[in-house]
Amino acid sequence: MLVAGIGSLITASNSGGIAVKSDDIWNRALDYDYDGPRAEGDRALHDLLLLDNMAQNGGLLHAVQGLEPHELTAAVAGYRWFGLDSLADGIESVAEEAPGATSLEQAEALEVRADDLYFGEEGSDLIDPAFTNKLAEQPDAFADSAP
Repeated sequence: MLVAGIGSLITASNSGGIAVKSDDIWNRALDYDYDGPRAEGDRALHDLLLLDNMAQNGGLLHAVQGLEPHELTAAVAGYRWFGLDSLADGIESVAEEAPGATSLEQAEALEVRADDLYFGEEGSDLIDPAFTNKLAEQPDAFADSAP
């Protein structure tokens, strides 16, 4: 496997010798209308980024409450696939607590805890390095880039 990096752009060769570029993979994961092939890594990144985009927009509690149950389950699985287990555990914890936060004070307290978890030291800033590491370790887990 060949891995070369310039800034945040990583190019890895899969077992077929085809270049897989990190920017292509990332952009494909963000394209919700993309109907081409998604390998295991593509699917995990897509699902993770669905939650991340909502959290970046309105906070983790907003994302947890706004996703459909199957989307939340898939997003948590995506975090785990990339080795972000503690973040996945925190997301699950927020999701379990959310229905019980019935008063305004409870909801506000949960929102603060959720955002501290997600945007803190062990939070969403770990996504890019986890993706870069996984691509370097398992380039075959991502669909080939278009020529």
